[in-house]
Amino acid sequence: MVSFSKPLSLGALLLGAVTLASAIAPAGAQPQSEYVHYRRIDVDAPWGAQRVLVTFPRRGDRLEHPPDERYPVVIALHGRGEASPPERAHLGWLNLYRLSDAFEALMNGRVSRASYRGFARDEHIAYVNESLRARPFRGVMVVSPYVPDVMREELGSERMRELGEWLSGPLLTAVRERLEGAARTREGTGIDGVSMGGRVALEVGLSHPEAFGAVGAIQPAIRGNEPALAALAARAASPQRIHLLSSDGDPLLPATRQLSSALSEQQVSHTIAVVPGPRLNS
Repeated sequence: MVSFSKPLSLGALLLGAVTLASAIAPAGAQPQSEYVHYRRIDVDAPWGAQRVLVTFPRRGDRLEHPPDERYPVVIALHGRGEASPPERAHLGWLNLYRLSDAFEALMNGRVSRASYRGFARDEHIAYVNESLRARPFRGVMVVSPYVPDVMREELGSERMRELGEWLSGPLLTAVRERLEGAARTREGTGIDGVSMGGRVALEVGLSHPEAFGAVGAIQPAIRGNEPALAALAARAASPQRIHLLSSDGDPLLPATRQLSSALSEQQVSHTIAVVPGPRLNS
């Protein structure tokens, strides 16, 4: 079997953009979706057994992954607001960020202003739709674990190293062992996150280039850590696809732009996108 590689960056980018816009609107309980499967797995961690939610496309042919292919895997990390209560934090991307709505838009092959709850510019919608025409969304497997509150942790702290080793090691191993459709390669594996989760995704992803071929962050809470993160990216032995996503109403947007500038100074290839809207409540 072979894993998708290039579609990962497009899928993660579009999934993050639609999810960001969806999360700006008030969200209630997420109903069962005709577009996705949900699988809950338990994975041992140094801080106890963790419940993890895995979301992937519901195919018309009833197969759990395309024949002779596997879905790219994106570990998606929630914000600080979803870290409590811990037993429900793995549901943040499902209930608050409306993950299945993002899948529906992408699987239908066309997004609209309604897909973004009105928080999108016409040129951005046109860009996304042109991207979907050129390279249709072929699916992605989103892995949503609990992330402990690490906002006060320094980059490189023992707790951050422990978290990074679990995300890049036992978590990925468990997903691949239990789900045949999960990519096995670092080229088909990415990590992304919102706010605190974005900060964790950047540190963990850039610290583990052997595990993650793509690293993303949505409105990352990184103020003051921009130079250190850029230096971390520059030290990666293998090139990674790095994408930053924020909104023009995010008070931490200057920090995201500063990280982009620091990455450019380090000659680290990356992309940055800014969409309309306020900061998420995370």
